[in-house]
Amino acid sequence: MRMQYESERQLFRDTVRRRGLRMTATRLALFDEVFTQHGHLDVQQLIEALRRRGSKISRATVYRNLDLLESCGLVKKHQMGGRQSLYEHVHGGESHDHLVCRECGRVVEFVSVGIAALQQEICRAHGFDPSDHSLQIESRCLDCRSADS
Repeated sequence: MRMQYESERQLFRDTVRRRGLRMTATRLALFDEVFTQHGHLDVQQLIEALRRRGSKISRATVYRNLDLLESCGLVKKHQMGGRQSLYEHVHGGESHDHLVCRECGRVVEFVSVGIAALQQEICRAHGFDPSDHSLQIESRCLDCRSADS
């Protein structure tokens, strides 16, 4: 796992340099925060976590660097349940889908071999070679449905 982290960090460094940008301590702090968190983060959560660690990072800097991380394939941006964008670290080779509660915003990640096979079958049938996919099922979770009872 440490080796994967180092290779992802190097990819980020290379992307920053190729774009003629400087690798700042703030950029590295954001990278480290995103890659130590597990799950989905919004921009405000990232800002608060970084400020607790002593960083004086601005909202604009977070957005710019999340865009940079997304452009090099290290972060994926999701629009879930009509709320603000959420970001997650992309784990190499791992693909998953999401269940999102429309009421409380709870997000559940899941993997389905059957769904993956069906996606491959559909792509083949239509002459596509899938490079990425996104499946999000919106509903109400059991807790929110039970609260109505």
